[in-house]
Amino acid sequence: MISKYAFRIFGDLAKKMEQYFPDLKDELKKADLRISPQEYIANALFASLISFVVTLPFLAFSFSIASQSFLFGYLTSITIAIGLPIAVFMIYLNYPKSIIAQREKEIDLQLPFSALYLSSIVSSGLPLPKAIKTFVEFSGHKSVVREMEKIVYDMEFYGLDIISALERAINRSPSRKFREFLYGILSTIRSGGNLYIFLKERAADFFIEYRRKLSEFSHSMTIYTEIYLVAVILGTIFFVILTSVVSALGGATQNILGMQLFMILVFLPLVSVLFLFLVKKAQPFWE
Repeated sequence: MISKYAFRIFGDLAKKMEQYFPDLKDELKKADLRISPQEYIANALFASLISFVVTLPFLAFSFSIASQSFLFGYLTSITIAIGLPIAVFMIYLNYPKSIIAQREKEIDLQLPFSALYLSSIVSSGLPLPKAIKTFVEFSGHKSVVREMEKIVYDMEFYGLDIISALERAINRSPSRKFREFLYGILSTIRSGGNLYIFLKERAADFFIEYRRKLSEFSHSMTIYTEIYLVAVILGTIFFVILTSVVSALGGATQNILGMQLFMILVFLPLVSVLFLFLVKKAQPFWE
């Protein structure tokens, strides 16, 4: 419903702006967002307009009260309200890139296990189309299955042969490693090579890289732990002890007590949350 109104209002403008975003069509395809670039730009413009209309009165009222000057509050709110729609528009346009990055990471982390499982299916003598269909039905690697499902769909509903279906999958996949993996399968089929040997070797290569990532993560965790213990925990304890000694010698107990409470109740939890976020981002696997 909202997209319909957005396209009705900004459809013509979005069509003119589409030429300035040549990569958007490919990004939407890889992000698996079933929407045309023109519609997506229209939605971004509509979201920017809504952000301007909603925030302008609120900011004007807030700044007028805070500054006790209607003119200053109005001019300040106009300045901020103009910048906000631009930020909303840029965030909206970069949203597909964030989806692509997330999907790429998920696929890359499941690819070693998926390649090994597919090689075991192919080793039974099944043709590749049936092997891929079996993989889709029984594999638990959801991100890779999602890509393989599209290959099966292209073959069963569009009547494409396996080579054409693989070519389409290579063009739309968000993962560079998965594209290279499919291209290797495609090259092996065209050259008449042994597909099982190729899949087995690629799975071994993927697992070597996976083990390397686990080793790097373990090393990073060691560094993070040392920094956290020394800089945060011991630093906070040292600060509390030092300020307690200074308070006992020179007075100003209330000010120092407030600083100690801030370090313990505010600074320490915030830094702990930051470290948890860094550890989560550094994880080479998904829970």
